[in-house]
Amino acid sequence: MGVQLAVAAGATVIATAAERNHALLRELGATPVVYGPGLADRVRAAAPQGVSAAVDFAGTDEALDVSLELVADRTRIASIAGSPRRATAGIKLLGYGPGQDAGTEVRAAARGELVDRVGSGALRVIVDTTFPLAEAAKAHEVGLAGHAPGKLVLIA
Repeated sequence: MGVQLAVAAGATVIATAAERNHALLRELGATPVVYGPGLADRVRAAAPQGVSAAVDFAGTDEALDVSLELVADRTRIASIAGSPRRATAGIKLLGYGPGQDAGTEVRAAARGELVDRVGSGALRVIVDTTFPLAEAAKAHEVGLAGHAPGKLVLIA
C-alpha cells in the first residue's frame, strides 16, 4: 500500500524486492530493483535525479545503510522496524516505542481515507494468502519469513 499511496501523491517510487515481485511493483507504478550487494548503485541508476526520501518496510541493515547513504536529510527517512541502530540514526521510527506513534487522530483519519480509496478502486488491498483461524500460528510463521507480497488474512 505504501507504493500505491506514494505514487498517488506524485512520488517517483523505486522499490526494492525479490525479482519474483517486480511485475507487481511495476503494475503498482514503481520502478523495482533487486536488493542485495550493489543495491545503492542500482537505486542511483534508477533515480539519476537523486533520492529525496526513503521508507524502510523491510527492517534490514541493508535498507538502513542504503537509505542513509542516498538520502541527505535523515528526517526524510522512516522505518517501521525498531533497532538500536535505527534509534540512534536520526530517522523517523514508526510504531516502535514512545513518541513513535502517529496518534489516534491520525490513524482514524487515515483509516477513513484508506477505506474510501479501496472503495473507489484507487487503492488495492493485495492478499497473498488466507488461513483458517486454526492455522494462526502457521500464518505468523509465514509473516515472520517476510516474503509474502501481500497481506496474510485469518478467516474465522
